[in-house]
Amino acid sequence: MGRHAVTRWILVDYGEVISAPLAADTVLRLASLAEQHPDEFRDHYWRFRRRYDLGQSDIGYWSEVLDRDLSAEPTLVDQLVRVDVAGWMTLNPQTLLTLMEFAARPGVKLALLSNAPEPIALAIDTSTWSRHFDRRFYSCRLQLAKPDTAVFELVLRELAASPESVLFIDDRAGNTQAAARLGVEVARFTSAEAMLRRLRDWESGTRSRVSD
Repeated sequence: MGRHAVTRWILVDYGEVISAPLAADTVLRLASLAEQHPDEFRDHYWRFRRRYDLGQSDIGYWSEVLDRDLSAEPTLVDQLVRVDVAGWMTLNPQTLLTLMEFAARPGVKLALLSNAPEPIALAIDTSTWSRHFDRRFYSCRLQLAKPDTAVFELVLRELAASPESVLFIDDRAGNTQAAARLGVEVARFTSAEAMLRRLRDWESGTRSRVSD
């Protein structure tokens, strides 16, 4: 039986892997809308983000970030959401091109696994590039988020894939370590160039030494 008789999956994170990091000017725009100092805003933005990634409403999340009830301020919430989503839509083109190149190999498919709130999930799903991903998984819809091993177990079931047939790429060590504990092959993302080298090793059957 050939190596590609079983589908091999490249499972990829979105934020700061396929997308560029959130730009400083986006943080400044959001902080201005929130009427907060940028450092204070950045702290609040990440402190409350996990609940948003798990499906919390836009109003619920931004009320926590701004530390006031925004139920009566839907226009402000809409502005914050639009700026936030736009900030995460800048892509790393080399990463995407490399992934699409390997997905064109016989027996290889692409899947996305992102900790993301619903507005970002929707923006990804309606983008032109996302059609190259056979499956897309988002924490807001699964109500599970990395690095919980349960999210990887669920994705493996949905893909009908064994851990050994999957390469998971993520920029956060905690996420790759969680996947590796299940026997998934992992690659810690640092650059598109390093990812290309890792994908070539994976294609040839060379397993990494998991220090990710």
